[in-house]
Amino acid sequence: MRWDWLGLNRRRAAPLIVPPEFNRNSAKVTALMPPEQAGRWLLERMQQHVGFRTYANKTLLDFGCGVRFTQAILNTQLRIKRYAGVDIDRAMIDFLRASVDDRRFEYHFMDTYHPLYNTSGVPLSLSTTLPVGHDFDLVTMFSVITHQTPEDSRCIFTILRRHVRKDGALFFTCFLDAGIERFEDRSPARNGGFCFFNRDFLVSLVEDCGWRIAGSAPGEGPIIGDSFVCRPA
Repeated sequence: MRWDWLGLNRRRAAPLIVPPEFNRNSAKVTALMPPEQAGRWLLERMQQHVGFRTYANKTLLDFGCGVRFTQAILNTQLRIKRYAGVDIDRAMIDFLRASVDDRRFEYHFMDTYHPLYNTSGVPLSLSTTLPVGHDFDLVTMFSVITHQTPEDSRCIFTILRRHVRKDGALFFTCFLDAGIERFEDRSPARNGGFCFFNRDFLVSLVEDCGWRIAGSAPGEGPIIGDSFVCRPA
């Protein structure tokens, strides 16, 4: 009875095995490490930038979540209080809902338009809502703004501002280029595949949406792009 109370005889949960079609890691990143290790590396790097000692008592809203952070948290036994993932890939969200049996995790499909990823969705607006709470310690976006126009980026930054605690933070990655005036989509089809921002223009956009820049870091390619830490203004 004592051993059961301590939890020492509990079985370790089976690892989350993700179908290849939901793995969004680039070939360069996949060549370096498995998805759960890449996710763990990113979570730990973000933890350093934001200044958390641990995620064990933190709530995380992951906008454009993919599967990598779920794999990292579950398969490497990373402690976290609550994780909410939001994504426009319905099939992937359905897979996560069906495969993750853990009360700390929740997943939500966001049926919004994107010319590359969801052509049948509803266009983003400043009044778009998310089906999650408004008290997250950390909101994160990895490789999301790298696929957005300035107009949609403004909507996203405004929407996410409503879901963070007063003492919380936003962490996001992006592609920066000081040689452009404002914004440039470098994907061949100009469909949001490869979007770059002028740093000053992006900072001004973020600040207009109710954030203040608390820190930034250059990219560490190929695993992470340029990044910013923001706090509620």
